[in-house]
Amino acid sequence: MSLEKRQGMALRTAGSGDGAILWIHGYTLDSSIWEELWERLPHWRHIGVDLPGHGAADPVRPGDDLNQLAERLVEVARELNVRNLAAISFGGAVALHVAARAPDAFDSLVVCSSPLGGGQGDAAVQARNLELIRLYRQRGPGPWLQDLWMSSPPDIFKGAKAHPALWLRLREVVGRHSWAEMKDGAMQRILDYPQPPALLRKIRAKTTVFVGDCDMPSFQRSAELIRRAIPGAVRQYIPEAGHLGLLERPDWAATALERALRRRPSAGVHYKE
Repeated sequence: MSLEKRQGMALRTAGSGDGAILWIHGYTLDSSIWEELWERLPHWRHIGVDLPGHGAADPVRPGDDLNQLAERLVEVARELNVRNLAAISFGGAVALHVAARAPDAFDSLVVCSSPLGGGQGDAAVQARNLELIRLYRQRGPGPWLQDLWMSSPPDIFKGAKAHPALWLRLREVVGRHSWAEMKDGAMQRILDYPQPPALLRKIRAKTTVFVGDCDMPSFQRSAELIRRAIPGAVRQYIPEAGHLGLLERPDWAATALERALRRRPSAGVHYKE
């Protein structure tokens, strides 16, 4: 496992397969969350990115939005000859934008529990974000932000809590988060960038949209909107899983991801398991 910097982002790499996957994490997480899945997918070269403001990456650049972030990730993917994208939660919105900005650069796209930039988000998540901002202004960074962010509702981490080892790993990762974006709303500025159906229709990568069957209704709605907008996209429910389903069910997810990344394009089929 190695770590390097490109375009102000930190890249964690593992494996030596012929095909490469660029993995994009969710808000307050980093690329270390994928390691358990990587062990179950030994035939791929894995490149996990720490997004700006997360993990070992540089802070979010002043004025950066989703469009600029996507351009930087497209450049990284081209430099490293990566033609497959996999992402979770907030990272899914980033991956969608990357695939739309460079339609011919990617063969496959997998997103899990992805929101849509500029869309109507989950009301409970939005309320929690406001609580985090108020708490940050009152007390600054500290474990109180980690505790508030990982509590339910909203049920972002509820499914993970049923898996003690995963829960502890995620607690450790969130505990390292700097919360610097609380000062200027940098992450909200990125997520507010609109992703209308016309943008998603530009995506040519064969796309699989995963969502936990116990995930929050707003993310299940987003999964269907994404499925409808992207030509040939497939939607698949992760059984007995919440918002972080790919992490909560790694054995199931590895099999499903292998199939999703290698499947042939289809004519708009969607299915539920």
